[in-house]
Amino acid sequence: MNIKMVFFDLDGTIVDNESEQVPTSTIQSIKALQQKGIQVVIATGRSYLFTKSVGKLLGIHNFINCSGSYIRLGHVEVYKDPISQMDADHILQICNTNGDHLSCFGVEESYSNGLAKEMALPILKNINCHEVPSMFPNNKVEYMGMCLFLNNGNIHDYFKISNDLQFYHWGENFPNAYNIEKKGNNKAKAIQKVLDYFNVSSDEAIAFGDGINDIEMLQTVRIGIAMGNAGDQLKEKADFITKTVDNDGIHYALKTLQVI
Repeated sequence: MNIKMVFFDLDGTIVDNESEQVPTSTIQSIKALQQKGIQVVIATGRSYLFTKSVGKLLGIHNFINCSGSYIRLGHVEVYKDPISQMDADHILQICNTNGDHLSCFGVEESYSNGLAKEMALPILKNINCHEVPSMFPNNKVEYMGMCLFLNNGNIHDYFKISNDLQFYHWGENFPNAYNIEKKGNNKAKAIQKVLDYFNVSSDEAIAFGDGINDIEMLQTVRIGIAMGNAGDQLKEKADFITKTVDNDGIHYALKTLQVI
């Protein structure tokens, strides 16, 4: 195979969710890709603020963030589609009325309303945010994504705000947590933008993921690879199922497919 680009989800794919570390074999494998001249891209629901440190560790300079709402390739902002100021203000108003916690993420900033901290902080620790972000500033910030943690509110109150928003539930382990982003963005569309930017065909790309929001991404490239720790719904759509992240899954797949 003539592979020119590899896309990686972050949590549960590059980073082991249990240890919060990047396995040594993954670091070595990504370095091997780069030495062959293969472009590497992180594609994640996280904001750029929380991915650039992993990028620095791995020498990766290409990012798809907030599930496709933000794309940064090298030092170039290729795409940015923030939540509108009106919708952001409306979400914050409802959160403050209900006592729900809201954390909002710009490209380099994070802020919150500071409510329901006892609920939000344990969840935020799962995304390497070990304290509730600072309170909202007076100046206007473009928010690429938000994290909503319900306390007394009902999610249907937020669904009614605008047709321009999309909500991603965090799953059964976090029943009251949601990501909010601008509707119409996803990893698959973002990957196509990146491929076009580098003039690379989808047949020259592969992708790794472990979550439901990775399904479209895996179907956009030549070979979609599900981590061994992925759920059945993603594995059913994948072209190849590798080992778990903590059992050298990325290294195993790249070697088996003779990419490195």
